[in-house]
Amino acid sequence: MKLILIEDEPDSLNGMKNAVESIAMDITIYISNTAERALEIIEEQRPDLIVTDIMLPGMTGLDLVEQCMKEYYSPKVIVVSGYNDFDYARRSLQIGAMDYLLKPYSTADFIEKVQKTIILIDQQKALIEQMKQQQAYAEIGNRLMRDNYLVDFCLKPTPLEEHVYQRLQLWELEWLANQSYSLFVMDTKGYPDGKPNGSGFALQTFAIGNIVQELIKDQTPSILFKDPKNRWILLTGIEMVGELTTSIINQVKQLHKTDISLGASSRMHKFENIHAAYEEALTAFRIHSLSAESNVFYESRMNDTGDPSSPAEMASIIIEKEEELIKLRVHRFVRQTISSETNANRQNIVREILNYLTDIIICIREAVSKDFEEIPMSVWESLDECRTLEEYEKIINGYLMKLSAEIASSNVNAVIERAIQIISKQYMEDLSLQIIADELNLHPVWLSQLFKKETGQTYLDYLTGKRMEQAKKLLRETSLKIYEIAESVGYHDLQHFGSVFKKRVGQTPKEFRYGK
Repeated sequence: MKLILIEDEPDSLNGMKNAVESIAMDITIYISNTAERALEIIEEQRPDLIVTDIMLPGMTGLDLVEQCMKEYYSPKVIVVSGYNDFDYARRSLQIGAMDYLLKPYSTADFIEKVQKTIILIDQQKALIEQMKQQQAYAEIGNRLMRDNYLVDFCLKPTPLEEHVYQRLQLWELEWLANQSYSLFVMDTKGYPDGKPNGSGFALQTFAIGNIVQELIKDQTPSILFKDPKNRWILLTGIEMVGELTTSIINQVKQLHKTDISLGASSRMHKFENIHAAYEEALTAFRIHSLSAESNVFYESRMNDTGDPSSPAEMASIIIEKEEELIKLRVHRFVRQTISSETNANRQNIVREILNYLTDIIICIREAVSKDFEEIPMSVWESLDECRTLEEYEKIINGYLMKLSAEIASSNVNAVIERAIQIISKQYMEDLSLQIIADELNLHPVWLSQLFKKETGQTYLDYLTGKRMEQAKKLLRETSLKIYEIAESVGYHDLQHFGSVFKKRVGQTPKEFRYGK
């Protein structure tokens, strides 16, 4: 790889040279501080990449590049300038410049742009070997450059700065900044994390792209490109996206005999939202990719909104044997698990599910004071064989329903027995329902309902009864003062204790002590 650096300021030229030398690539570097000398080197060495300042003695860097460009020689160019002028940027890109770097710039930015351009040069050299046509090469290079920028917009939030808008104008994509749009992610069904490498899968990708490109030919404005996992990304400003997505799915099925998954973002109204649109569409794509449905597309705004239950909440639902609620929470959990970026493959999905089930079992053990066996190996094996989210839901629901039945058959009252044990030991303390629920790893609402169902009393009534029984015993069998007895059974307000005691027993504590 040959590269020439052209800069009339010695310190800047030396800094550029040092930066390029730090790149771990096989690069031959030429330097020049004048346009005349640079032309001689370029004519003799034909460097692959020219990095030039605009303002040079004798002629501008842009004039130099124009003079170098020949039908048989089209090097890549990075223009460096201290002038943030649209005319300079436009002319730079028109003559074939890959990038426009404004001074002052960081060494890291300079190295990144040079590295990207060198990698692109290598890619384009390979394409030249295949095509042997300079015109086709230039067209593909421009598309690759455009697509690289579009992928960057998807992968990270990008503000609409002047130089970004200028690029959109040059690629006729300024509609992304001037109107609303939608973003779709699409690929062969069943591969939420991207298809494996191989010629067969590459052919599928190629075929899907051809069909979609033909469908959007008259659907302007629209642009189609691929993300880093070779999934097709479609950005479109058209309003009737439902008809378009249905056509895409049906046409690919009919012409290529392939089912595809398609995830759509909500309608976006700002250029800066491209990243958010991509994340939305990718989440919907992952879910649709593992869904048994094949003739519809899923938007990220799904009907079954809501968070899945925590292991403790799910344990409460299982103990209560709320079958419909179990199914709903499993439905939400599976979709959240599959849509998570950290679960990019089936192994991670299965691991996440097993961890969730294990946490549920731990919460149930603590709640009912009974040991349950570990997750059976048959469940592990069944999860490994799942290929759709419906299959995941079926296996999880089946296991949790069986677990719920086992709890019910063993002793549903075990939770309440454990709660009563806690009350018996700690009734004299400030013992709220929340404290007991936390100790049992249950939601307080579920504990309250279960307590009422199994004892026929509310939690507070039961606690008060326990305290009054102990108070009666102390009044008759000890010589403790009444205020001491009140405190020993959990009341720090003597008047309140007396009021509760009389309401429960029909006598004041003093009357009860002396048998009046």
